[in-house]
Amino acid sequence: MTATTPRAAHLSSPGEEAARIQERLQKDLVRVREALHSLLIPPHSRIREPVLHAVENAGHLLRPTLVLLCSYLLDDEVGGRTRRRVIEGAAVVETLHIATLHHDDVIDEAQIRRGEPSINAKYGNAIALLAGDYLLARCMQGAAALGRAQLLTMAETLTDMCVGQMLESTQLHDPTRSEADYFAAISGKTARLLRSAAATGALQSKAGRGEREALESFGHNLGMAFQIWDDILDICSRETGKQQAKDILNGVYTLPVIYAVQDFGDRLVPVLRKKPLSVGQCEEVVSLLHESGAIVRAATVAQRYTDDALHAVETHPATAPHAPVVRRCLTDLVGSFAARHPALQALRDAA
Repeated sequence: MTATTPRAAHLSSPGEEAARIQERLQKDLVRVREALHSLLIPPHSRIREPVLHAVENAGHLLRPTLVLLCSYLLDDEVGGRTRRRVIEGAAVVETLHIATLHHDDVIDEAQIRRGEPSINAKYGNAIALLAGDYLLARCMQGAAALGRAQLLTMAETLTDMCVGQMLESTQLHDPTRSEADYFAAISGKTARLLRSAAATGALQSKAGRGEREALESFGHNLGMAFQIWDDILDICSRETGKQQAKDILNGVYTLPVIYAVQDFGDRLVPVLRKKPLSVGQCEEVVSLLHESGAIVRAATVAQRYTDDALHAVETHPATAPHAPVVRRCLTDLVGSFAARHPALQALRDAA
């Protein structure tokens, strides 16, 4: 398959094609959940419950969805059956994601994950860390079964995710954190995995180099946008299953804070240097974020990344035929974020 091979013409309407894609996606996500269980079932029954804790409470499976959508972009027919290797690749990607969540919850001392007790809250830090390590090992075993390219992709992804998280951790409670610092951190800790999800959809569909690069650009830019939205929601929403403005309380100063410091540095910097911030001081910071317009400004940056993501697949000859349908699928994902805060409402129709 070459990077410039045009796809076959389609006679169905966009609405019919979108309906088939959604039906196929839901069926494939069921297959991904089954593949996750097969990959992750531990050898001893006594550790089954903590290992599968996060699998049983998986959310919308964003990353497997991205693997699947990218494989659909490369199909001649949108209604066909997805290759088993694509399903297994999606399970491998989600396994890495779940493993990092286990470790993140220990680092953040989180008690809640998706509205349920986190694994560390339920089983303790030691079990949470060991379960995360087990999942990482199984991820690499699953990737190895799919070939050297998939294994190398997942190993590089884990490396970049660790680097991104470490970059963020070195700047806790640092009000001088810059846009460049922030983008470098989220490119590793979040966007790298979405880029690899897109790459997995390409790899397991036997895509050419040009197609894979286009899809990796799509995944990277989408990952950057989603992290910015998530950071906005941390500040604004009480419906995410997490404590409001927890990033600020933990000294993680995200893009809205960085922008607000540019306009209200004399008022914000002395407060942001305090360790730890009180709840009252955190509320003061949040109030200034709204007053400065920093939240809307950050949402605009997220929109730009979304535009870049869609441009990557809408302009490549191999992915362009199905790009409008993928755009509609992404509208649903974006809408789930946008519905939670007015600053994101404008993104719903644009995505």
